[in-house]
Amino acid sequence: MLRIVVLFCVLFLSACARPGPATLALVAPLPDAKTVSILVASNRVPAKDDFQSFTSGRSDRLHYLEVTVSIPPGHKAPNIEWPTAKPDPRTSFAVVAHRNLTKTEFISRAKERAKETPTGIFVHGYNYSYQEALFRLAQMAADSSAADVPILFDWPSQGSATGYLADRDSAAFARDDLASVLTDLGRADVRSIVLAHSMGAWLAVEAVRQLSLTGRKDGLSKIDQIVLAAPDIDVDLLSRQLAMTGRLKNPIVILAAKDDLALNLSRRLAGSEFNAGALDVNDPRTRALAVRENLQIIDISSLPSANGSNHDRFAALAAAYPQLRNERIANPVAGTGSLVLNGVGAVVSAPFRLGGALLSQ
Repeated sequence: MLRIVVLFCVLFLSACARPGPATLALVAPLPDAKTVSILVASNRVPAKDDFQSFTSGRSDRLHYLEVTVSIPPGHKAPNIEWPTAKPDPRTSFAVVAHRNLTKTEFISRAKERAKETPTGIFVHGYNYSYQEALFRLAQMAADSSAADVPILFDWPSQGSATGYLADRDSAAFARDDLASVLTDLGRADVRSIVLAHSMGAWLAVEAVRQLSLTGRKDGLSKIDQIVLAAPDIDVDLLSRQLAMTGRLKNPIVILAAKDDLALNLSRRLAGSEFNAGALDVNDPRTRALAVRENLQIIDISSLPSANGSNHDRFAALAAAYPQLRNERIANPVAGTGSLVLNGVGAVVSAPFRLGGALLSQ
């Protein structure tokens, strides 16, 4: 019990001094600064403020928008340089353009920018505010030098360390909406790679399972791959979910670390024996699971953690995407199986390109 309390305190303290909606204040762009345009589909309730932000409330419809985020010249991957007062594009991430979209405009914009390569869809995890999810995706896109317009699927997390149970209900609430977004993109011939973190991984797998059960092959067929980063999913539940899910073009990639404090806490609170995001790749049962369920399980425990919980390591993967072809992976297993990142330079690949790139090694 004492260990659970200690783990909770670590996670709670790491959540102090959270960025508020004012970080989204619209500012003038800095000439020649790097920018990232992000398409957003959110089923949060819009906030009644001057920052075009969202609350943690659950909306009965999806809201679509496009947001352009400026990256400061002194940006260091994989950090997010948060503003301490009014956003200043010279020193912090800053929103320099914002417009609301209709669903038709959202799909058209996605199709326009995804003609040659799949677009990346980020599904954030537990304990995220809208602004944290938006800026995290901007960081990953900027660090990977991705040319496409990434998509954020933003679901109504409480953005609170104590909101775990409420977030589980909100993730379930968002399942239909994510399935709808994937279907709309698929029907528009937009190929996608889904990167889902933590509790968002459960949401992503559930949405894909729902597409399978309802026969919506137009949505499934355009998903090139799913990457689950530190997935907060019980292993037995994951196996049951995948048993009812049609196989995708490529194996599902799981980014795991057995020293992930957040997942260890989640596992203890839920009374689960094994969590998919904290699997040990050296365990024969992990390798058997990978082959049986068509998974590629990657140990990312050598990567740095920004907040000490070891739950955010996936954000560091984007920084070395340009160097991916020069890196080597230790212990590869062809097609499916487990492998370990070699830790050279601390990072290996961009999340949105990770699965296919590793499988082609």
